[in-house]
Amino acid sequence: MDQADNLAEMGEQPELKSETLDQDITAQEINLIRGEAHTVRGINVTLRQAGAHTINAENLILRQGGAVKVEAGHLEMTQGGLVAAKTQKADLKASYSTLVIAEGPIHMDQSGAQVLVAKGDVTMDQSGAVVLISRTVKAEHSGATFLIAREVQGDIKATFGPKESLIFGAAAGIVAGLTCFLFRMLSKSR
Repeated sequence: MDQADNLAEMGEQPELKSETLDQDITAQEINLIRGEAHTVRGINVTLRQAGAHTINAENLILRQGGAVKVEAGHLEMTQGGLVAAKTQKADLKASYSTLVIAEGPIHMDQSGAQVLVAKGDVTMDQSGAVVLISRTVKAEHSGATFLIAREVQGDIKATFGPKESLIFGAAAGIVAGLTCFLFRMLSKSR
């Protein structure tokens, strides 16, 4: 049983500061400040200048922190970064993500992402994404390389629209498949 478990059993909120934790932290309320952990599980989780490999939370606040894998009901990230997130709702401010998949809306303010997929609306202000897939995109001074959306409102610069994105994806898939096929054929002949 670790420090967080002991505090949780006593009904206290674990606040862990300036620590390197190669352990799992599980509690209802977690505040991790200037530290790191491998896995964090809780209802309300806050990381300030901290990081974790895996986070599972109902409500997650990342402030100047980062994570590799996140599953959260609501993700709120300010000046943070993450590799992959699956969430119901996401609010990103001055942050960067590689992959965000949301069942609901995503709001981005001066943020960037490689891939954004949302069943709800995506609202962007001075933000960008390489691949953006959503039902509705509302944007101001934003951009996307590949944009697939039923409705687009506002000022967004898309390099490729829905039709071009699908054609590019098909062509890239064919080229990648042929390259792999030729590489295998060449490596077998040696």
